[in-house]
Amino acid sequence: MQAQRSRTPQWTQWCSRFRHFTASAQLLDISRRQQPSALALPQYNIKHLVTNQELYIKSCNVRRLPHVAKTVPLIAQLYAKANDLRKDRTKVYSQRKALQKQLHVAKDKAPILEHLGRLKDEGNRVDSEIEELESKIHEHMDQVPNLIPEECPVDEERVVKYICPPPSDLAEVVRNDDEFVQPIDFETKALADHVDIGIQLGIIDLMTASKVSGHAFYYLIGDGAVLEQALVQYALDKARRRGFKMMIPPSVVRREFAHACGFRPRDTNGEQQIYNITIAGGEPDSGDEGRLCLAGTAEIPLAAWGSDKSFDVKELPVKMVGVSRSYRAEAGSRGRDTRGIYRVHEFTKVELFSWVPESHEGTPEGIPTSAEMLEDLRELQEDIISGLGLHARILDMPGSDLGASAYRKYDIEVWMPGRQTWGEVTSASNCRDYQSRRLHTRVRLDGNVHTYAHTLNGTAMAVPRAIVAILENYYDPERKAVWIPHALRKYFEGRAWIERQ
Repeated sequence: MQAQRSRTPQWTQWCSRFRHFTASAQLLDISRRQQPSALALPQYNIKHLVTNQELYIKSCNVRRLPHVAKTVPLIAQLYAKANDLRKDRTKVYSQRKALQKQLHVAKDKAPILEHLGRLKDEGNRVDSEIEELESKIHEHMDQVPNLIPEECPVDEERVVKYICPPPSDLAEVVRNDDEFVQPIDFETKALADHVDIGIQLGIIDLMTASKVSGHAFYYLIGDGAVLEQALVQYALDKARRRGFKMMIPPSVVRREFAHACGFRPRDTNGEQQIYNITIAGGEPDSGDEGRLCLAGTAEIPLAAWGSDKSFDVKELPVKMVGVSRSYRAEAGSRGRDTRGIYRVHEFTKVELFSWVPESHEGTPEGIPTSAEMLEDLRELQEDIISGLGLHARILDMPGSDLGASAYRKYDIEVWMPGRQTWGEVTSASNCRDYQSRRLHTRVRLDGNVHTYAHTLNGTAMAVPRAIVAILENYYDPERKAVWIPHALRKYFEGRAWIERQ
């Protein structure tokens, strides 16, 4: 008894050290050191990548990311090595448990404790190697984009259809309160673009904004400001009729949420995309210092609203429409797009967002899949643009144009006479489980089975682009006024024209 008491402190010390040497404790420790405070580590589908390497390599190459494509086989190798080490760790645990059982009954505990010490060192070494491998796998997986479907065009967009075809060249020009019929000249640049028109009518002020805020900012004045609000309300009305619930999200988000949605600090051209926020006079250790950014689209805070949530499948689809100011740091770097308000740093945007299940399997009848919801978004966007009478085309976008999060994407482009080209006004993307695995958004099926939700986003109204299209397509040079589409007139007290203020 005396001998056992004399060894108790040593035994306690060893047991205390061994308590830390468990898989759960090691993984928890790794997680605590690596995860951002507001968002847990992503749950990448590494097994799917390992068994479908060629699909991922193709996706990377089509998106012109050959350096990422090269990491796909490396991820598979690192994953295999980590699994082998996990088997070694299991063997170490088994030996440790067997020795611990002997320790309770052994008279001479010293050799057993010594052996346990060696096993602890071996286990710590294995855990350290696994941690290092997992860190490398995480780093590489973070760069791997979504897959792309077989039907997705590779390099050139495919025109799905045209909206509101223009009158023929022989059509008579009609510009009265009820109608605005004017053939489109696809060959000759318009005499006035939206900048000339906006300045002439006194509804856009770029010069003062440049002085106050810098290049690519603008003031909307009088009917220009009314036009913005009219477009917002018009888009909201359309979305709400389709079952979207309105949300006003924040425009400031933590950077890890922007990153999880697929928005990177720099785009493929190396240009800065995101405005990071530094809190003037803030404490360096306040928690948010250096971690906040301005959202480039309401898609980010809308997607983040679903983080760490588990939707019951019977609730789906969950459909939100959010209005927010959006911020793009890269504006003003693409030639002709730098003129006017087509590409700006700050603008109002109405964004559509939805969560749906992965497939019909295990879901009640009538709940759409992400492929079906993408078509619903496109139809809503078509309804919004056609309601304004604007000549446009719907494009099935090529894989080379897709961002990291998008599996498939449609764009709608409107003809803009002042720019003498098509201008993108909406996009709709199916991101499948790319975002939900990073944001931990799940769907709860019958039997308490959980899967990752599929997320989709789409533009209901990018206000400056719509203003450009309306000013340039509905300008009457004789009257020196802009015709107001019928769908917007209730927001203008029934008026038919925007005239000089």
